[in-house]
Amino acid sequence: MKIIHRKWISLIVLLMAHLLTIIDIFIVNVAIPAIQQGLGAKHSSVQLVVAMYMVGFASFLISGGKLGDYFGRKQLFITGLGLFMFTSIGCGLAISPSMLISMRFFQGAAAAMLSPQVLSFIQVLFPEHQERTYALGWFGITIGIGTMLGQYLGGYFVELDMITQPWRLIFLVNVPVCVLAILMAKHFLPRSKDDKALELDYKGAMMLSALLVLIFIVLTMSEDFPILISILTGMAAFLLAIYFYFHLQNRKDKSILNPQLFNYKSFNTAIIAVALFMMMLDAYFFILSIFLQEGLHFSPSQASLLVVCQGAGFIIASFMSARWVLRFGKSVLILGTFLIMSSLLLQLMGIFTQPSSINLHTLLFVHGFGVALVLPSFANIALKNLPAHLVGNASGVYSTAQQLFGAMGIALTGGVFYYIVGKPGNIASFKLAFTVGTAINILCLIGVLILLCRLPRTILPTRKKLKEKILG
Repeated sequence: MKIIHRKWISLIVLLMAHLLTIIDIFIVNVAIPAIQQGLGAKHSSVQLVVAMYMVGFASFLISGGKLGDYFGRKQLFITGLGLFMFTSIGCGLAISPSMLISMRFFQGAAAAMLSPQVLSFIQVLFPEHQERTYALGWFGITIGIGTMLGQYLGGYFVELDMITQPWRLIFLVNVPVCVLAILMAKHFLPRSKDDKALELDYKGAMMLSALLVLIFIVLTMSEDFPILISILTGMAAFLLAIYFYFHLQNRKDKSILNPQLFNYKSFNTAIIAVALFMMMLDAYFFILSIFLQEGLHFSPSQASLLVVCQGAGFIIASFMSARWVLRFGKSVLILGTFLIMSSLLLQLMGIFTQPSSINLHTLLFVHGFGVALVLPSFANIALKNLPAHLVGNASGVYSTAQQLFGAMGIALTGGVFYYIVGKPGNIASFKLAFTVGTAINILCLIGVLILLCRLPRTILPTRKKLKEKILG
């Protein structure tokens, strides 16, 4: 087989695995009511079912990249796929909420083993700039497809009557896909590794993982303790954990996080902005799915089709955002933030006036369109002006922040949502809970907007600036 064909088949294998890791973030959202009923789970347990996947992902993402460089990217990619398959089986066969939560954490850790290898392989397989840009474009589009497909499949599988508890299929469907991806990876992926010593802080990674698990358990205990105590205790523990973690990392030569990164203002701004943005985004998907099904009594398939519109908006805008940013700079990000805020405000107006007269499909499409205008550029801002030796670590920290603060949004906003709904919830309490949750999300977006406005106009290169730089 020609090398040129082989590398594009390799890209399909890589994106197939990448798609699985994205789908499994979102496929659970629509299935939450069914999981809660099937396992007799409390509200805090279903929050952790969603959040622990991202916590496991965030805990080992940087370590996964370093292990791939040392042991071989192909080997770790296949190992990660195998572990992802077995943990998916564990999720599908779970007999209790605690078993499902544990399996979700390890499923996220498996995703963290294979996910960094995807980008690393793209760099190796496509050294030519134009081809690499094309491959990275499909990498980004896969995120939108995974978001949309995850929500749709969650609603589809929950309504199947093949087995007694069809929600289990949302995990078991991963098995044949993993088997196919493993077989193709063994045949098509080249061997790739870096000839350098392994610099990995095992203790730091394990400490970070343990701290995050404990913090998220505390944050989701609003059913057992007053919501304010739960949030304040969890946030205090989070801040203390961050302080002691950085204090220890500063003493190590092989830490998983280089403290020099935080000497760069653009990196700090991008990390705070993406933290607020992901808290908003993942919390929005979480509370919207519950509100539609348990508050407005939508069927799982109806709820999933609505959220699919969000993914459609994301995919369409993904084809335009890069060109628009090159032409208009950070103004595109500000526009996208305003589109998301407008969508959220109009959704609230529709809920309290005449829901049937408001086209939720259009509003969710606008929401997804706005997300695609904003999110991809945060990475460019984070990596701008960084020296070459910090770029790899910065990419890992950025991806970790996305997963970690997405889970934080689910824990905090989801906890407030469930606290207001109470037991049992009625339509009025669901509307109030969704309103408060959406207000929290809008506050996060206001924070993003302030950060964007404070950035210099030159933070993102436009075509005009690039021409001036070339012409000297």
